[in-house]
Amino acid sequence: MSSFDSSVAMKNATSSFLVWAGLLFFGVFVLWVIWFSGLVRNVFVFEWEFFSACGFSFTILILLDFLSALFSFVVCLISGCVFVFSVSYMEGDKFKGSFSGLVGAFVMAMNVLIFIPNLVFVLLGWDLLGIVSFLLVIYYQNNLSVGAGMLTILMNRVGDVFLILSISLSSSVGGWGVLWVEQFSCHLMVIGVLLAGASMTKSAQIPFSVWLPAAMAAPTPVSALVHSSTLVTVGVYFLFRHYCLLSCVEGLFPFLSKIGCLTLMMSSMGACFELDIKKLIALSTLSHLSFMIYVMGIGYPTLGVFHMLSHALFKSLLFLCAGHYIHTAGSCQDLRQMAGLAWSSSPSLVSCTFAGLSSLCGFPYLSGFYSKDAIIEGSVSHMGGFFEVLFLVIGASASCLYSMRLLLYSTFGPMSSFPLRVSSVDSLYVSVPIFVLSVGGIIFGYIMQQVWVEACESFSLSFFTKMWLFSILNFGFFILFIDSFNFEYEGDDEGGSGERLKFVGLFLSSFWFLRWWFVCLPELWFKYGVRSVMALEMGWMEVIGGQGVSSTMIVPSVNLVAFEGISVLLVLRLTGIFLMALGLFLL
Repeated sequence: MSSFDSSVAMKNATSSFLVWAGLLFFGVFVLWVIWFSGLVRNVFVFEWEFFSACGFSFTILILLDFLSALFSFVVCLISGCVFVFSVSYMEGDKFKGSFSGLVGAFVMAMNVLIFIPNLVFVLLGWDLLGIVSFLLVIYYQNNLSVGAGMLTILMNRVGDVFLILSISLSSSVGGWGVLWVEQFSCHLMVIGVLLAGASMTKSAQIPFSVWLPAAMAAPTPVSALVHSSTLVTVGVYFLFRHYCLLSCVEGLFPFLSKIGCLTLMMSSMGACFELDIKKLIALSTLSHLSFMIYVMGIGYPTLGVFHMLSHALFKSLLFLCAGHYIHTAGSCQDLRQMAGLAWSSSPSLVSCTFAGLSSLCGFPYLSGFYSKDAIIEGSVSHMGGFFEVLFLVIGASASCLYSMRLLLYSTFGPMSSFPLRVSSVDSLYVSVPIFVLSVGGIIFGYIMQQVWVEACESFSLSFFTKMWLFSILNFGFFILFIDSFNFEYEGDDEGGSGERLKFVGLFLSSFWFLRWWFVCLPELWFKYGVRSVMALEMGWMEVIGGQGVSSTMIVPSVNLVAFEGISVLLVLRLTGIFLMALGLFLL
């Protein structure tokens, strides 16, 4: 291909990003008009029945209400900003056209999930999200991205199995929608447990948390979509839509609240030891998802959705800022090698980064403050359990620790690996979407408090309790301040404290060793699954008969032959020397 043809192709790919962004921003304008004109004060249900036979009705139901219009507005706004940012971030990429088409399909699948609550269409939307996310995770086509993509898609297939089972049970009563509880009285408990399991896999709760950091192998604009308003938030939105049905299952929501607390503790502590900037932000996403699951479990679903919407804006802002820093640092994602990036960035970008991290910490009167403070106060007022409140407060305090660690050590730290880097001028494709999302991350919470009455949850706490919570939540700043004066060299370690710290870091960064479990178990599953298939296809005599036993005993036989050259006297001498040395040591 000539240089002229390649330049034309690059211009066409760039125009595809802008076309998608224009369509999404037009959708934002339409949803803005629908939302603020008062057309969604009531719930509109549009239903088309294709056929009905033998007591079963196949229908498509479209649900338009305040929440669906608001959530679609947030998704389209973030997606439009991501498309504009991708013009600069994906510059020079050979497959920009395919990338824009995949991201567009990703956004369309998310809108299907928002507006169509039928379980079959939820399954179709989830499968489309899973397939497209797999293609985007393996976009860079290397071994690490392929492994991360396989882990992501296989883990999400577990949730699809739960959803398929719930569809089969709901079909026995003549429909695929579960928004009306009374028709599912016969299978209510089983369907509720299956739907909760499906939402847990999509929201990456324990024990399905391993796939969420692995999805960071995708390009950063995709991570901004996945971890803010699309794939991982579907589980929370799904729980809210079916809250009435799930609340009828006794003990389900207390169980979800405990799972949320454990996931919050695991992800927030792991983020404190993470050195990859994208994985650190991903772990903070997991901790905030656990906030949402927990607050739904204790009986405040509106607060969970409110935090989901406000979190989407400032989390997408943080991913876009991190993507710009990675681009500036030459595709480096290690915090230790990204120090001093603020000194070569524009003041507007640094201000937007600071606004996003402050909203993540719950700084007063930013978007994250209104929902996060209400969740913590609601948990203290609810008092579901001592350890639940303890884990919640520790997780919220850890968010201040890793946010300020990210800001101080990587952004405002001293120049480390790039001393000759000059000041960069941000293009409009970078500065405009980041500025739009930063404005949303600052004022969105206040606007929601004014127009959404259900989000204004108030709890009466004493002044002492308020100040105690404020001091505990800001304890992370105190730890970071003390740590900044610790200049001890790691090699001058006495008593093995450094080794213990390394073990704790390994334990927390590996998700309490869950990451290794999900590597070993599939290996055993596929290994013995292949043996079973061979036994069925080749005949059991070929596998467990004489030929199978002989092939199995080849390796032990070879090992025994290797020991024939070792004399018995030599083994006895070495054993005697070892026993004598052990006896002298004990004496």
